[in-house]
Amino acid sequence: KLQEKYYETEGVELDSELERVTYYYKYLKDGLVSLLTVSSDFYYYCAHELHDAMEGVGTDEEAVTRIIATRADKDLGNIKEVFSDAFGETLRSFVQGDTSGDTKKFLWR
Repeated sequence: KLQEKYYETEGVELDSELERVTYYYKYLKDGLVSLLTVSSDFYYYCAHELHDAMEGVGTDEEAVTRIIATRADKDLGNIKEVFSDAFGETLRSFVQGDTSGDTKKFLWR
């Protein structure tokens, strides 16, 4: 893994080093942290992106649809498991409670 190799060679955690060097550059930091998260745990990344897209007022239905509709069944199963562990609710119930109409029908046909 990239993070383990970095720790072995540099003696510090890669994510904390990214935090340090991008402290004043929020967008750069967010992008690098996202890349690091995707590369280290893709299912965790997808589960959190789905949650962020539906959390609060309004839903980013495009993001939800993109993530759910483009995943293979095996990947989606893993994402559902991670989502449930992380947020204490099934992905299905979260999506159904946050979407409506054609989007809701399409995602859970």
